[in-house]
Amino acid sequence: MAKLIKQPLLHFIVAGILIFAAYQWSEPTVPNSENMDKIIPVDRLALLNFMQFRAQAFQPELFREQLDGMSDSDLEKLVADFVREEALYREALAMGMDQGDYIIRQRLVQKVEFLLENMVNQSLVPDDALIGSWFNDRRADYQIDAVYTFTHIFFDSGERGREQARQDALSLLGSTGIGDIAFNDAPQFGDRYPFLQNYVERTRDFVVNNFTESFVSELDELTPSDQAWAGPFESRYGFHLVMLRSKTDPYIPSLESIKERVLDDWRFESVLQNRREAEQQVIDAYEVRLDLQAEQ
Repeated sequence: MAKLIKQPLLHFIVAGILIFAAYQWSEPTVPNSENMDKIIPVDRLALLNFMQFRAQAFQPELFREQLDGMSDSDLEKLVADFVREEALYREALAMGMDQGDYIIRQRLVQKVEFLLENMVNQSLVPDDALIGSWFNDRRADYQIDAVYTFTHIFFDSGERGREQARQDALSLLGSTGIGDIAFNDAPQFGDRYPFLQNYVERTRDFVVNNFTESFVSELDELTPSDQAWAGPFESRYGFHLVMLRSKTDPYIPSLESIKERVLDDWRFESVLQNRREAEQQVIDAYEVRLDLQAEQ
C-alpha cells in the first residue's frame, strides 16, 4: 500500500479529482443550452454595433459620443429597440425563416460587405503627396465649365421657313434700330423660343443642350458687349441674333480650393477598390465547381 501511495500517477489523479470537486462546489450551475438561448446580453459594444448598422454608417467615435450623451430615457429606448430586434430575430431563426429566403440572404451579404468596407476604411489616411498625385492624374475631372451670359432674338424656322427666318434675322441685324435694342428688350422682338430668353451664367453644356454645339462655338468667337448684336446663328429650331454680355473660359481650380471635394472623391474610390479586393480574397478562399448540366 505504501508503495502505491508513492506513485506519481496516483498523486496526479487525486489532485485532479480534488480540483474538479472544488470547481464544482465554487461555480454556480451553468444554464443549459435551452436557457442560454433565452438570454439576450446587452453591453456597450452590442449597442454601438446596433446603432451603426441601424444608421448604415461606420463612425465609431461619433456613435460613442452619441451613446455617452444619451439621456436615461433615450438609453432605455435604445436598449428596448435592441432587445426587440434581437428577440424577434431569434424567433425567426427558431422557426427556420432564414432557410431559403433570398431577402435574408441578400441582407447577410450586405452585412458582410458593410463589415469589409469598415475594415478597409480604417486605413484610409492619405498624406498630401498622395492626394496631390491623385488629383494631378484626374485634373480634367475637376474642370470648371465655361459660363455664358447672353440674350437672343429668335426667328422660328418652323413658322417662317428656314430661308425666310434667316432673311428676317439678317434684316433686323442690318436695320438702323438694332443698336437701340437693349439686353432686356429682346423679348419684344422675334418669336417665342421653346427654352429661355435670357441666359445668365449658364454653363457650356447647358447652352449646348438648349441650342447646338455649333451655336456655342459661334459664341466662343464673340467679344462680350452690352450693346453689340451678332448673328444670325442657327440652332435646331431656327436663327438667332445674340448679345453676349459675358463669358468665362474653362479652368481647373487649384487643389487647395477644392481639397475637401478631392478628399471625398479619393475616399470613395479607395473604399470601393479596397472593398472589391477584400471581397475577392474572401471569394478566392472557396473552390468553385461548375456544373451547368445538373438541375435539382
